[in-house]
Amino acid sequence: MSRIANPSMADKFEFVPEDMNRWMDKVLDPGYHRYRPADIWRPAVNLYADQTHYCIVVDLAGVRADEIDLRVEDGVMILSGQREAPGMPDRSREKCVHLMEIDHGPFCRRVRLPADVNVDSIEASYRSGFLRIRIPKKT
Repeated sequence: MSRIANPSMADKFEFVPEDMNRWMDKVLDPGYHRYRPADIWRPAVNLYADQTHYCIVVDLAGVRADEIDLRVEDGVMILSGQREAPGMPDRSREKCVHLMEIDHGPFCRRVRLPADVNVDSIEASYRSGFLRIRIPKKT
């Protein structure tokens, strides 16, 4: 007959299956894999068009305007920059992260532009976390 030398150790192992299930649920959750601080993330983009313009709206909440680089190279609009981690307001206390879905770090988004755009007249404005890029069509 075996005897457990330390009863408190047996208590710890009692919850191993439950802990493993919780851990697996977390790892298999798509939100868990989104946190990759070393990778470049891609901001969400909406693309609209009317008879005279294309409009691209980019979600860049938390990014300062001076951290956004927008350029066109060989018919591709390249948007890049950096977003700091949002963090907790009180940074003096130790914390445990339970969920992290807000991407941060360097970002880059490339959009191939149609042949009918006038790249010399692109206009961009940034307000309330949205970058709006207005691209006129050639007339």
